[in-house]
Amino acid sequence: MSASSEQKIEIIEQVYKSSCCRRALLTGVLFAKAVVDKKKITLSVEKREYAEFVSGLVLEFYGKDAEIYRSSKGGRNVFVSFESPSASKYVLEIDELQEMDVNVIVHPKCRSCMSAFLRGVFLGCGRLSDPQKQYSLDFNLGSRTRLFYDMLCGFGMNPRISKKQTGDIIYFRKGDDIESFYGHAGLNKVVFDVIERKITTLARRETQRYINCVTKNYDRMTAASERQISIISQLQDAELLGALPEELVATAKMRLENPDLPLSLLASRMTPSVTKSGLSHRLKKIEEIGARLLGLVEE
Repeated sequence: MSASSEQKIEIIEQVYKSSCCRRALLTGVLFAKAVVDKKKITLSVEKREYAEFVSGLVLEFYGKDAEIYRSSKGGRNVFVSFESPSASKYVLEIDELQEMDVNVIVHPKCRSCMSAFLRGVFLGCGRLSDPQKQYSLDFNLGSRTRLFYDMLCGFGMNPRISKKQTGDIIYFRKGDDIESFYGHAGLNKVVFDVIERKITTLARRETQRYINCVTKNYDRMTAASERQISIISQLQDAELLGALPEELVATAKMRLENPDLPLSLLASRMTPSVTKSGLSHRLKKIEEIGARLLGLVEE
């Protein structure tokens, strides 16, 4: 199940004790998707269970049995259609608004009505991508985009508008902004889920960075060890090892005898003892001098 579906199932399964909040939720769906053609209102949602939930609210508040159907042209969306003079009046009224007016759009009766309205908008036209892949919350409201954008800004949120050929899209891309929307919508479980997924994603990324760092260090150490052993072996075969300074000869022999040992342990075995950085310096000198003795580099 997608992230959007999970949140929408929670919305329709939530218990709404106040009738004003149930009406506000229906108003949010109408605001998001409703279109008036003569006396008939039509809206579309993604799944039949959403459509049945909306039709139940239509029956409760408008006393109308809504028709639920799929388009004969195909497509994934499910349509809800009904006739209601009061609902038609509301839809036409918001389409004529020149600027955002909460009292006209939402008709709030209690403090929770606005949260219910936002849930309705999300149910109607919201889309949440998988937080483990990318944080993205989008709303496609067509001609009502600017009204909803202004409403969100009025709540202190930071939405953005993307202009598409199919219409403008309101979107959030930051986890904090998405959490803010769900907080205002009263979907606390969703907020916790988003935060948990964000933490999981960040932890996974940090773990992967650590693994990549360790792997790079290991590869770098292995390559250096192989390079050093190759030079030392060639010097030994060419009987040129004795041409090195005495401390470098001892270091070369220790490296040759312990090809897989990390520098820290190799340094602890040296007599007299030497620091890790000191040992690294010696091995680099062996490489430089050895390459010249073997004619691998020009003098």
